[in-house]
Amino acid sequence: MHVLHSVAWRSWRLLAASILAFNALHLAVAQPRGGQTVSFDVTEASGASRKLQGVLYKPTGAPKGAVVLVHGSSGWTDHREGHYGRALSERGYTVLAIDTFGPRGISNTGENQSQLTTLQQTRDAFAARRFLVEQSHLPARIAVMGFSRGGLVALYAADRTYLPEQSDRFAVAIPFYPSCSARPREPKPASVVFMALGEKDDYTGVKPCEELAKDYANAGGKIEVKVYAGASHGFDGDPANTRLFRASTVENYMECAVVVEPDGRYALGGKYFSEANYEELLGEMRKGCMKKGASFWTNTAQKEAATRDVLEFLDARLTGN
Repeated sequence: MHVLHSVAWRSWRLLAASILAFNALHLAVAQPRGGQTVSFDVTEASGASRKLQGVLYKPTGAPKGAVVLVHGSSGWTDHREGHYGRALSERGYTVLAIDTFGPRGISNTGENQSQLTTLQQTRDAFAARRFLVEQSHLPARIAVMGFSRGGLVALYAADRTYLPEQSDRFAVAIPFYPSCSARPREPKPASVVFMALGEKDDYTGVKPCEELAKDYANAGGKIEVKVYAGASHGFDGDPANTRLFRASTVENYMECAVVVEPDGRYALGGKYFSEANYEELLGEMRKGCMKKGASFWTNTAQKEAATRDVLEFLDARLTGN
């Protein structure tokens, strides 16, 4: 009986570790360390107003700048958003790590990315920026940083092709392992960008993002790309999960190539799509280029390296120190 209990306990711990690594931890249950929960309003594409939440991390003394953190498909987690919130605030930055899923009743978009448009999540990031400006942060010293799906939000925010009505942009954008399957035909750079990629990423990949970065630079944008050796997608996750985990059911769009026209329309297979028919766009991608599955593991050494790189980049580009 004791042996059976021990086996069951080990199995439960493995399952729990996987859930913590790849499922959403909403702010109501995440118990973030070192920050306080705040709320702010965002206007949705429909014109309706929605109240979102985030965790605000404040530095000791006057802040050097501010950073909006945007989570990925797994939702808000303390081992990623909380980690960077604490690390950046200890360096002197105010950090607002937002939860775009919880208030909408979404737990995870990995198996169905049509639950929330990336453009709406980008509106959320801009709403968080306005919240920080209202808290007396200098607009020229506010950055956006995102992970996976949130990394794509950072890319969207850095290019005026997307949401051109958002005239006030982030000074710096830091996308971590973003999806780069959608590439603007004529990029309109708006931010200085640092892109962090994992060498072994089989979910969003390295090559598509390097090509997107070249387009951004050729359009006059300032962008740095760093590929972290031996790192997978989501390499900066839970330190307890260093073994490879295969998520066989997640939607993988790495092989898709969508052109984003200057007017913001998505072009694929001779068809055009807008945010209003975003689900139809994903339907076309699912039929033609989407695969299933991706590999994940945490690389603690590269997580530490990436954290240092982000701090140094912010100091150099956001504050000039």
